[in-house]
Amino acid sequence: MRPGSDLLFTFDINFNMDATPPESDASFINTSQNMRNYLKAKNQIAFFISYEAFGKMLIGSGKIKSVDPIQYDGVTTTVPITFSAGQDFSNISAKSIQKEKTKKVGHYKRVKVNVKGKTVKRRIHYYSDEDGKRVGHYKEGHVHIAGKTKIKRTRYTVKKKFYSNLSFKKGVKPSVAIKKIAKESGIKISSTKLAENKPFKKGYTVSGKPLDAINKLVKRCKSKMFYDRDQLKIDDLKESKKTHIILDYSSGLLSEPSYSDDSDSGEELYESSSYLLPQISVHSTYEVRGDFIKKTLVAQSGTYSFDGTQPTMTVDGAVAK
Repeated sequence: MRPGSDLLFTFDINFNMDATPPESDASFINTSQNMRNYLKAKNQIAFFISYEAFGKMLIGSGKIKSVDPIQYDGVTTTVPITFSAGQDFSNISAKSIQKEKTKKVGHYKRVKVNVKGKTVKRRIHYYSDEDGKRVGHYKEGHVHIAGKTKIKRTRYTVKKKFYSNLSFKKGVKPSVAIKKIAKESGIKISSTKLAENKPFKKGYTVSGKPLDAINKLVKRCKSKMFYDRDQLKIDDLKESKKTHIILDYSSGLLSEPSYSDDSDSGEELYESSSYLLPQISVHSTYEVRGDFIKKTLVAQSGTYSFDGTQPTMTVDGAVAK
């Protein structure tokens, strides 16, 4: 789907440098019944933009997550949807990379046991009268003991399942652990570039969900995991994507860029509003020139928007180092 086509729609397509895919919104106006039938959860959707200078380019794609009820104002029908730009791996459970094992566990229980009656040999005490005196004596005899029921404590074993965390021997490198975790869990990483790859001196044991585990390893390697055009990638951030775009009032800048300070990273950020230029996406370099600013920036997050008339975008860029 692209602005300028016969299909009427609007969108706000988000991008950022998070390890989970950003959610985006779109609305379809006066669509056909066939189109409404297709707009269902889990169906794939893609948006393109086409300019004469550089042709058609993808600006966002992913699976539809939800479809709101049709809105009708007496003239126009609108179908709002939400879609995720990329496959979300955050819900993959920790068990997907754990090994199932069994072990014997001992238990005790009390059971009733029937004890049979029996005749046993026993020394029997008896008395006799000797010279007018009562004298005690013993003799060997047989005595019958009646059967009875008693409670007995009995031990038994059962096999119990447990899950063992994925572990690596000492000397393993984070890149190897990342590759193994991704393979075992089904996480698809399009490319991997780590700033550091120091081996573990004491080995490494995975804990938690696989995506969280990979993200921890990536941060340990002073790198970043994020989605770029619906593809999950790991990058060392040493080199950004060169666009060679100068964003000024003649090339599409709509207003003077505004400054903000990212409290988490401490980076200087500049927000720019302009016509939609798809070359500027997450982690791409561009130069912004306003009346009072001239900076080379690296895109951190942004939104591609289309209101039915003019495609625009808002981008937050950090000062290139």
